[in-house]
Amino acid sequence: MIKAIKRIGIICLVLFLFRGWIYRFLVEYKEIGERPEIEITNPKLIELIEEKSIAKKMNIGEIADVAEEITTKTLTFTWSYSSNDTNDLFNEKKANCVGYAAMFNSISNFLIRKYHLQDEFLTSHKIGEIELLGFNIHPYFNSPFYKNHDYNTISNLTTGEKLSLDPSLSDYFWIDRIKEKH
Repeated sequence: MIKAIKRIGIICLVLFLFRGWIYRFLVEYKEIGERPEIEITNPKLIELIEEKSIAKKMNIGEIADVAEEITTKTLTFTWSYSSNDTNDLFNEKKANCVGYAAMFNSISNFLIRKYHLQDEFLTSHKIGEIELLGFNIHPYFNSPFYKNHDYNTISNLTTGEKLSLDPSLSDYFWIDRIKEKH
């Protein structure tokens, strides 16, 4: 009995430690559209972004880290309707996947403009479908809530490096990067 408990514990530990790799192996995001950026006008959000980005050398990873940290610490997930305007979300604190991706995108674009990196980096708010082992899972749900799923990409225009992220997934499962189907 003790051996079985130890094995289960080891399996759980391995699954936890490699959750990101396992998720990227099983799941791909397929882009079906894109949403426009929502410009940040909320002074408190601007102040927080300034505070979190001070004394950082902005590269693709730092932009993603700052945007993800602020987004996941500010928002909590809701299944209900919520605003998708980043400025409202900062005060309301509740969002679905669209709101999470909108806030992440707005913060990323704010940082890119602040540090004059428009010629080097491009960030996008994507609308996608999730595929599990190559099969689109969205037709199996009746709720319009599961019609699609929003996520983000940040591209380095110079090197071609691209990061794909799902801020709502990151908030609850601590999986920072996702795999986007090309």
